[in-house]
Amino acid sequence: MHMALKYPKNPRFNRLQMRIPDYREWDEGCAHDPSLLEWEGRYYAFSTDTFGAPSGYQIRVSDDLLHWEYYGSAFDLEGTAPLFKRGGAVGKGCNLQPAYDWCKTSSKEVGYGVCARTDGTMSFWAPHCVRGTDGKFWLYYCLTGYFGGSKSCIGLAKSDRPDGGFVSEALLVQSPAGWRTPNAIDPQVLFADGRMFLVYGSFGLGIHLIELDPSTGLRKVPHTYADFEAGRISLGEYYGVRLASGSLEGGVLSYRENVPVWDGENWTKRNFYYLMCSYGSLSSAYNMRCGRSEKPEGPYTDVNGNPLVCSTDIGTGNKMLGSFRFEGAEEDRFCPGHNDMFRTSRGVDLIAYHCRTNLFLKKGLSRSNNFHYLFLAQYAFNSEGWPVMNANRYAGEEIQPLTEDDLLGISAGKFEMILFTQSVSTVEAARVRLTADGSVEGALTGTWTLFDGYYIEIATADEEYLGVVMPAWIENQNAAGLTVSAMGRRSGMALLLNSTNRI
Repeated sequence: MHMALKYPKNPRFNRLQMRIPDYREWDEGCAHDPSLLEWEGRYYAFSTDTFGAPSGYQIRVSDDLLHWEYYGSAFDLEGTAPLFKRGGAVGKGCNLQPAYDWCKTSSKEVGYGVCARTDGTMSFWAPHCVRGTDGKFWLYYCLTGYFGGSKSCIGLAKSDRPDGGFVSEALLVQSPAGWRTPNAIDPQVLFADGRMFLVYGSFGLGIHLIELDPSTGLRKVPHTYADFEAGRISLGEYYGVRLASGSLEGGVLSYRENVPVWDGENWTKRNFYYLMCSYGSLSSAYNMRCGRSEKPEGPYTDVNGNPLVCSTDIGTGNKMLGSFRFEGAEEDRFCPGHNDMFRTSRGVDLIAYHCRTNLFLKKGLSRSNNFHYLFLAQYAFNSEGWPVMNANRYAGEEIQPLTEDDLLGISAGKFEMILFTQSVSTVEAARVRLTADGSVEGALTGTWTLFDGYYIEIATADEEYLGVVMPAWIENQNAAGLTVSAMGRRSGMALLLNSTNRI
């Protein structure tokens, strides 16, 4: 019976590699803070500037969402540094002089991590590009003076095409040095229910929300930093509503209508806004968390009704992914985060994120090396309407109904398990077995139930994990199989299973 299920074929992913001299050969390498765009049958991944490639945002392209190649830069900045240094780039080229002037920082002021240098060079962070209501492509960009500071700004640039030629129209929000305000970086925008929103922020005062005008992409209420600085408007009027706070960043909002929710007796349909953020240190503790709300302004809460707060490296919020390693895998998944939640025109729900790896430790590099790789993973909603994330890279799989006989016949009941906790240490896989009598044995003990096609419940003495079963390409097995992605009802911690039986 299980042969009727559709499985992904070997995707033959590009080999992960370190930064090499020819940036055009990086493929998925060095793609930090990715966001996705689909246009005319192609997919575009925009990402943070990385040393070794031209500045102005990297753009990668793909025809299948599995293999990516470097394409070019969103901003054409080649040879423009002297103009910015002299202040002569106003109205010329990409029209980024106001952003540069706000952020420029001398290395004498800050000795490390200067991103907008006084010699006129710039390094842009965390872009998000969408198709605007005017038919153009709207790129929300951010620039900061130096790493670890709040001297930053977010602006809107537009182009007639998705692969470059962007010209800035205006700055939307600015933050001064000193952490007295939210940090104006990491923009993500959302069209929802006839409205448009900008989500942004990082550490300090947390993640904030500003409403935009969907006809222009600019602020709905045209407040300026000058208004705020002069005391004509309040901090809240200029910087917006706070959605989450603490040591977190990379906020992204997704709105979903008619999400099925099981109340124990009946299915109902509900509409939710989902907020995902990345918690903790970028180089040692990064992990991905989620909350939801019925209103864009929040409050956003986790399975326990707690607002999203990160204290140092841990906090509230459903933990969807952290550092982990499956048995026999060539590399681990280290510090995953800063993701995009993206739905394709075919209705496939994907999370694009960057992830590090210990693959090159044998070459003498530290775990906090700067090699970020572009990964995509499919996500689904469990029976309580919470997103759960496939631990495996997307390989073209489809979520589809299956029976208990299918599940046991395909997997032989044998699975590797990753179970997250509040700890930020790398989780090593353990073995569990699902038996025909509904028992769970091994590193986790309890019972399991499959219902309504692909929903699963795994119950232990003190927790219930609700999730989804789906086919996957399991890289450490080099084979197709089944995976389970679930979320603890009490803990808010993800439980991830990969079948170990080859099919």
